[in-house]
Amino acid sequence: MRTGTLSRQTGAATLMVTLIVLMVMTMITFFANRNILFETKTAANQYRSVKAIEAAQAGVEWAIAKFNDMHKITASCGLSSLTSDRTMRDKYLDPDRDGKYSPTDPPVSGLPTCPQPAEPPYGNAAYEGARYVRDGPACTLISGVWQCSCPAAGALPTLPPCSDPKGCPTFRLRFQNVVNCALATPAVQDPGLVRITSIGCNDSQKPCVPAAGGSADGMATVTQLVKLLNGLATVPAAALTAKGNVNFGSNAITATNVDPGTNGITINAGGNITGFIDPKTVQSLPGTPPTASLVGNDASLATLTDDQMFASFFGMSKDAFKAASATTVVNCSGVCNAEVLSAIDSGARQIWVDGNLSLNSNAVFGSASNPIMLVVNGNAEVRGTMTIYGVLYCQDGTWDNTGGGDAQIIGAAIAEGNFTATGTPNPTYDPNVLANLRGTSGQFAKLPGGWRDF
Repeated sequence: MRTGTLSRQTGAATLMVTLIVLMVMTMITFFANRNILFETKTAANQYRSVKAIEAAQAGVEWAIAKFNDMHKITASCGLSSLTSDRTMRDKYLDPDRDGKYSPTDPPVSGLPTCPQPAEPPYGNAAYEGARYVRDGPACTLISGVWQCSCPAAGALPTLPPCSDPKGCPTFRLRFQNVVNCALATPAVQDPGLVRITSIGCNDSQKPCVPAAGGSADGMATVTQLVKLLNGLATVPAAALTAKGNVNFGSNAITATNVDPGTNGITINAGGNITGFIDPKTVQSLPGTPPTASLVGNDASLATLTDDQMFASFFGMSKDAFKAASATTVVNCSGVCNAEVLSAIDSGARQIWVDGNLSLNSNAVFGSASNPIMLVVNGNAEVRGTMTIYGVLYCQDGTWDNTGGGDAQIIGAAIAEGNFTATGTPNPTYDPNVLANLRGTSGQFAKLPGGWRDF
């Protein structure tokens, strides 16, 4: 009789180990997916944050470029030909003759007190009215094109809706006085110094777009201090300055300078001053003989090269002046009345004329509050009865005033070469006009160490 034996069942341990390994692998996969989700969210947040800070930085660069673009703007920040419109610099900063900028419109009298309060939300009219700050334009990037809004004083910017599911990067600007609170009361703002604050959003939502229904989930703030580099670095010291000779011929010039700060010098020349000079028409400081206001054979002028003379007044080379973003270049030869007047009407303050210039219109170029800087790359001929407010600089050759008429230059006139008068020129030194020109012309530049994103 055979006796059978029961075979023992095996593999239970293997099954248990397999289940444990499977469970561990499941947990590893779970946590790996969890980390992937976390990294995905982190990457999305980083993407939105980068979009916002890049939009904010774009706002700073856009503002500086617009401040240096001396053309009038529309409500959508485009170029305007309307007389009632203003340049962005005039619209939002209101520069005065001292080069001080008041980000209110109209400017409020008085200066802010110290310490300056913390920045409130946008649209705080009381804060703006205290002459601390001015809310400015806003722009949103739609289909690769910036769409902007430059509202009037007290109004909020309005931007077109965004239809891009990825969002439309947007920035909004604010301009602020910079006050030196270390000075004695009343506080005095640093001339020409402005703080640009740019808030960037990853989408056209609040706070970049005040009227939006929601808030942006990516936001960044960038501030940048900018300083005005005056277009007229050195103010002329005479009604008429010439590096060469000054010859009035047989005509009586009417030259006026009653400014004590310049000792009443009417004519300053590197060469000789000749021709008919009527003491009755040369006006200087009270008690000063007319001939004492004529300074000829000035070696400090005669020894200068043309480039050195230009740089002594404008603080830069001719090429740099012409290429400056605040300079409007007028290309004309001969009679340029219409071209120069058109440039002024568009908002230009410093004008470079390529070629010889002839002005023979009975017109007014510039004004006492908005004078111009007219630099001529050639000979300048001024004829007729006209008034020029600001500085007229003749770059080369001889500057003639012919054809009769009382051409009046209120501010100062400068010639690199000779000045020959065959008509009746009337240069009048006006320190107020020159102060206005110096404080409102030129271009803004970033102040080293003036950038921050915190």
